[in-house]
Amino acid sequence: MTEPIVFEHADVQVRVDRGIFELFQRRNVVACYRTPLDWVRVHVQVRRRAMLLHFSHIQDPDEPIYGRLMTSVYSLATVEIPMSDEPVYRAFFTELAHLTGRPIN
Repeated sequence: MTEPIVFEHADVQVRVDRGIFELFQRRNVVACYRTPLDWVRVHVQVRRRAMLLHFSHIQDPDEPIYGRLMTSVYSLATVEIPMSDEPVYRAFFTELAHLTGRPIN
C-alpha cells in the first residue's frame, strides 16, 4: 500500500489516499470536500489582493486538474490564498496531475 499524499500550507490540508481527495480548512473544520481524485477540478480566480481556489468536479475526463477561471463556476469548496502562495499550490496540483495523467493549465 502506498502512503497517503499530504499537503499542508497555512490553514489548508489536502490528503490523497487510495484515490480519494480530501480538502480540509482549519477555519471551516465542520465541512470538508471529499471526492475521487480523478474527478477533482480546481479553478483559480484572481482577486485584487488574493486568489480563490474553487474546487469542483470535472465535466470531461481530459480536463486539466488546475487552471485559471475563465467563466463562472459552481464550486463545492473555496479556499482563499495570498497571491504569493499560488506557486506552492500549483506545484502540488502539478504533482497530482502527473499521478492522474491529466494536464494542468
